[in-house]
Amino acid sequence: MKAHIKSDFLIRTIANEKVLIGNGEQINFSKMLMLNDTAAFVIEELQKQAVPVDVETLAQCLADSYEVSLPEALADVKTLMTQLESQGVVVLE
Repeated sequence: MKAHIKSDFLIRTIANEKVLIGNGEQINFSKMLMLNDTAAFVIEELQKQAVPVDVETLAQCLADSYEVSLPEALADVKTLMTQLESQGVVVLE
């Protein structure tokens, strides 16, 4: 499975919390998503890429950066991508 984030979403820090908000026509402050550090890390990795990224690659980046096993990172990334897809933030292929 591959994922890419829609370009109109930005991570901002508000009151020391990381928040994902829409930019431009996507702005809707009632739909801000509060992010934990792991979700923010994965979204930032997605934003660095110009092409869709394999969730396995995202999981490997997560496992390399945090003290987590690859299977656990993969499960977390898959869950996050499913949640973000349902919110209209990412597109899964």
